[in-house]
Amino acid sequence: MYIIAGSTGTLGSAITEELSKTEDIFIIGRDEDKLKAQANKYNCNYQVLDLLSTPEPREYSKVIDSDVEIKGLVNCIGSILIKPLHGTSLEEFNDVITTNLFSSYFLLASFARRMKDGSAIFFSSVAGSKGLSNHEAISAAKAGIEGFARSAAATYAKDNLRVNVIAPSIMDSNMSQKILSSDTAREVSKNMHPISKIGDTDDILPVIKWLLSPDAKWVTGQTIHVDGGLSTVKPR
Repeated sequence: MYIIAGSTGTLGSAITEELSKTEDIFIIGRDEDKLKAQANKYNCNYQVLDLLSTPEPREYSKVIDSDVEIKGLVNCIGSILIKPLHGTSLEEFNDVITTNLFSSYFLLASFARRMKDGSAIFFSSVAGSKGLSNHEAISAAKAGIEGFARSAAATYAKDNLRVNVIAPSIMDSNMSQKILSSDTAREVSKNMHPISKIGDTDDILPVIKWLLSPDAKWVTGQTIHVDGGLSTVKPR
């Protein structure tokens, strides 16, 4: 069974649809109505996750029967906040950390011991490794995910549990609607990238499928940038 958290978002929905074609899946999210609709569509079970009121991970892990083999976990729960640090309230900062970093801790803490020979995938951002103005809160959360994943990869290597991170740049998604709300904004965002385009789910799905597959059996503790070269390349 594969766990997809944040399954109702743009990327989560694409992953859910793709994996459901060949695998048993279990979906997790915050919107019960949307989860129910997905569960009916893909004939799978679901669980609502309230990040502000969570049980102990060992209790939460019981949402999946103990005799079920968990092969993979993909956490798509995330958010975007673009504000200068002095304009970011404590509530906003805490929300970004909770949504992005805490969700990753909680899910892996809940299921890691049941994922021997498995693969866990988390999402960072180009802002996790490259300084971008007005990204302080999201940079802190995403950089935290990258460090968390490297350490977890070391901890669970004895179980052959691989832990990796995908770090995209801006993508067409529900979260980026405000940022990409005009043609001008889209052009500016595209032209930031050496390969001039906005990311989409088709850029990410092959990487996810590879990391979950036996083809990536010797890959762990890595952050894989899928960002049109923004994090490392400066074109002429």
